[in-house]
Amino acid sequence: MRRTLEAVIFDLDGVIANTVEFYYIATKKIADEIGVPFTRERNQQLQGLSRGKTVETLISESGKTFSDEQKKTWATQKNKDYQELIRTMNASSILPGIQSLLGELKKSSIKVGIASSSSNAKRVIQYLGIQEHLDHVVDIEKIKNGKPDPEIFLTAAQNLNVSPENCVGIEDGQAGLSAIKTAGMFSIGVGEHKEMEEADWHVKSTAEITLDQILQRFNDKINGFS
Repeated sequence: MRRTLEAVIFDLDGVIANTVEFYYIATKKIADEIGVPFTRERNQQLQGLSRGKTVETLISESGKTFSDEQKKTWATQKNKDYQELIRTMNASSILPGIQSLLGELKKSSIKVGIASSSSNAKRVIQYLGIQEHLDHVVDIEKIKNGKPDPEIFLTAAQNLNVSPENCVGIEDGQAGLSAIKTAGMFSIGVGEHKEMEEADWHVKSTAEITLDQILQRFNDKINGFS
């Protein structure tokens, strides 16, 4: 059966919403308390991980040992700080080109899903005012395995009633990109980081992503031209 583009599944943070700096600020505060260096580049690499997994990763890098209670305290604090930061968000926080892309997808009857590891995803979507453009937002509370496991992208495809091979996934984090590729979807990697070059199509900015370009790249891939 011929593959056709039926759905585009987006990560939220760093792909639709300009939240990466908020994550950096909230996570660096925890990293400082743990006593481990934390850069914006490292923040980008950890995009897509749950806050619990992020704390575990930082602790592992420190070589120190902390109680489960302390880990939970840090994860809770990180989320609290992040929630305070995102209160300032509105439609101007949507990344370049995304608003028009969502409009193009809707006009073309291509389904749109959100596969975000953030428990704050629905809150961010509300702040941005993009609910009408979305067909499904995965409930992270029902996902057993976080990125880089493909479960969240496969769940999105299932709930959109679309086969994974007929989906495009868009990510800016290494874990998420791995999840898309393992799910068997066409992958778009966003950003300057080298890991994103592993995507089927790598763009430095969301402004480069249009429906025409997605269709061209998707069709080239399935026809063996890339």
